[in-house]
Amino acid sequence: MMKLTPILAILAIAVFTAGCTSEPPVGPPKVTVTGVAVSDLSLESMDLVVILAVDNPNPIEVTISKVELDVSYSKDRAEVLLGSGTAGPIIVPASNRTEFTVPITMDNAAMLSAAAILLLSGELEVKAEGMATIDAGVASFDVPFEKTENVVVRD
Repeated sequence: MMKLTPILAILAIAVFTAGCTSEPPVGPPKVTVTGVAVSDLSLESMDLVVILAVDNPNPIEVTISKVELDVSYSKDRAEVLLGSGTAGPIIVPASNRTEFTVPITMDNAAMLSAAAILLLSGELEVKAEGMATIDAGVASFDVPFEKTENVVVRD
């Protein structure tokens, strides 16, 4: 009976110490659409980019292995796909914010219709939505994002 007491004391200290030194779990970063911009507009073409920001609250860097997104606009109360884009891999440092752009590959018919609206009215309401796949080493996350905003033509 006497020999068990030191062993129990050592186990209790080990459990207590392990509980005090454990780091908080890794959580998903926040992905935000900060803007959608026309990078080039002419009678023949329109190029869009989507600007994304990733806020990494974790004490370790994370890698965005892939971002996939679609950009659409409303026409006659229906969503019309303008185009899609992908990006990655992108490193986001620990406890940091990283911004990057994703070029959009446009559908020609939708692009012509949207470009006409943009040229005539000077603005177009678009929706950017997608998914970022994030690898934090010890965990992986699929983080959805979405934003609707007006794209304007600037002189």
